[in-house]
Amino acid sequence: MLWKKGALYALIGFAAGALIGGGIHAALDAGDGKLLLLNLLVGGFYGAVATGSSVVYEIDEWSILRATVTHFLLVTVLYAVTGLSMGWFRMDEPLFWIIIGIMTCGYVLIWLIQYLLGRRKIRRLNEDLKRWKGGSGRG
Repeated sequence: MLWKKGALYALIGFAAGALIGGGIHAALDAGDGKLLLLNLLVGGFYGAVATGSSVVYEIDEWSILRATVTHFLLVTVLYAVTGLSMGWFRMDEPLFWIIIGIMTCGYVLIWLIQYLLGRRKIRRLNEDLKRWKGGSGRG
């Protein structure tokens, strides 16, 4: 069932990524039809992987850390390979490392938020359990 959800997310991500790729193409005023198609496909592929792989956060057996690191590696490696092969940047340019740094900070923030939300949920569940045990809930 999780793969179906991932496939749906990937389709949505493909559409969003293609729109972004087309927008970048238009913003750069590239004009070339073949280049537009390439930007649509690459943007769509990137969007599909980024959103489709988000189902790793729904694998109950995985920790938030494992899911976040897995998603980070998938998205970052794909971004780097795509960007380098498309000529968007080179590894010796500061822009490449700035983008990787921003992505890393974003994922650290994602993990921190998920961790804090999880702690809050567990705290509330424990409080509910204490109330239930202390009340007339015993059978």
